Amino acid sequence: MEGRTHVPQVNEEVCGFCGVCRGACPALASPDLAAGESETMRAALAPGAPAKATDQPPACQAACPIGQDINAYLACLAKGDQAGALEIILRDNPLPSVLGHVCHHPCQQACLSGQFQSPPSIRDLKRFAASAPRPTVEPAQEPVKAQVAVVGSGPAGLAAAWELAKSGATVTVYDAKPVAGGMLAWAIPEFRLPRAALQTDLDYVKAHGVAFELGKALSPRDVEKMRQECDAVVLACGASRAKAAGLPGDDLAGVWLGLDLLRDAALGPAPSLASPVVVVGGGNVALDAARWALRQGAEVTLVYRRDREQMPAYVEEVAAAEAEGMKFRFRAQPVGVEGEGAAAGLKVRATEPGAPGPDGRVVFAPQAGAEEVIPAATVILALGQDSEAASWADGLGLSGLEPGPEGRLANGLYAAGDLVTGPATVVEAMAGGIAAARAILEEVQS
Repeated sequence: MEGRTHVPQVNEEVCGFCGVCRGACPALASPDLAAGESETMRAALAPGAPAKATDQPPACQAACPIGQDINAYLACLAKGDQAGALEIILRDNPLPSVLGHVCHHPCQQACLSGQFQSPPSIRDLKRFAASAPRPTVEPAQEPVKAQVAVVGSGPAGLAAAWELAKSGATVTVYDAKPVAGGMLAWAIPEFRLPRAALQTDLDYVKAHGVAFELGKALSPRDVEKMRQECDAVVLACGASRAKAAGLPGDDLAGVWLGLDLLRDAALGPAPSLASPVVVVGGGNVALDAARWALRQGAEVTLVYRRDREQMPAYVEEVAAAEAEGMKFRFRAQPVGVEGEGAAAGLKVRATEPGAPGPDGRVVFAPQAGAEEVIPAATVILALGQDSEAASWADGLGLSGLEPGPEGRLANGLYAAGDLVTGPATVVEAMAGGIAAARAILEEVQS
C-alpha cells in the first residue's frame, strides 16, 4: 500500500540553507524516500544533496557577535562527534564553557526554525560540547614577535589575550582582583556560572602561553610605562563600578549596592542579610543578587518601575527566580529607604506607562501621591553599572575612550569590552577583545 499521500515541496522563502535539519530528515532513515523529483523536499535533503549556494552566512552565525560556525558544530553533535564539535567551537571561541552557561544566545533567537517550532537549544548544546576534553594546544607555526599587555581579565581581556597568544605573541594579563575572570568570577553567582566551568576556560587560555598577574591594580601612569615597554596595551577593565542610587536613606545600615553584594558574596566575607529583602532593579545584576539572597533563606521581593516584559534581565532567569519563590512588584519606583539607623522599608511610588522615550522604550511615569512603604530589613539597589572610562581617558591624555570599531585609541593603545561600550553581554565583550587583538596583529606585522 502506498503510504505517501502528497509530495513535499521546497519552500524557498522559509527553508534555510544551514543543513542542520538533515540530521532528522526522513530521507536519511528511509532510503526509498530519497528518490523523487529534484524539486521535492526529500530529494533536496537526500544524502549528498548540495546545500543552498549563498554568499551570506546562516542567520544564526550572522547573529553571533563572534561569528561561530554554529551549524557545523551542531552537525557534529547530530553525528555524535562531541570532540569534533568542540574543535569547531574553539576556532572562534576560547570560553565555550562560560558561554554555554551565560550567553544570551542571539543565535538561537535568529534561528529560522523558530517560525514554526522551538529552535535548537544552542547554548545548552554548546555547554555539552564544551564538556569534552580540550585538545592539545599546538604552538604557532610562525610566532608573531610582539609583546602585549592586557589590563583586565574579564571576557574582553581573555578573548584578546587568546587571539594574540594563538598567533604566538607574548601576552600578560593584569587584574586588580585576586582571581582571574573579571566579573565572570565575582559578579555572576556560582549557581549560574559554576567556577569549575570558568576554570576550564581559564586553563585553556593559559595553555596558549598567556601569563596572569593578579591582585595588581594599574594606574594610567603604569599603562603609559607599559606602552614604552610593549608593542601594544589593551584596556579591558569592564564596567565594574555600581552606579550610585542617590536615594534618601541609601546610607542606612542594611542597604547594599548590587555589584558590591555579589563581589563580597564571591570573594568574601559573605554578607549577612536580614529578612525581608527588597531588591530594586530589572537587570541581571538585580536578579543575581535577589536569587543569591533567596539561597540565604531570606524572603525576597524584587521591585521594578516598569512591567515584566520590559525587564532587561534574561527571560529564563526571571522565570527561574519566580519558580524559586521570589515575589515581584512591578510599576513601582523607589523614592527612598525608610528607617532610623538601619533600613526598615523601601518607599515606592506607583508608575503608569506613557509614550516611548528617546531609546524607544515606554516611559513609566510616577503617579502623584500613590506611595507606600514595602517592609525591608535589607535593601539591595541594582540600578546600573559605570566604568572608569573617563578617568582612564583623563589619565592618558585622551579626549575620551571612543575607539574605532577595532578598538584603536592611539598607536599601540587599544580598548575593548564594557569599558568602551558600557554594560553589555559576555559574548559582545569577547567580540570587542578579539577585534582589538586582530588590529594589534595587523599593526605589529605591517
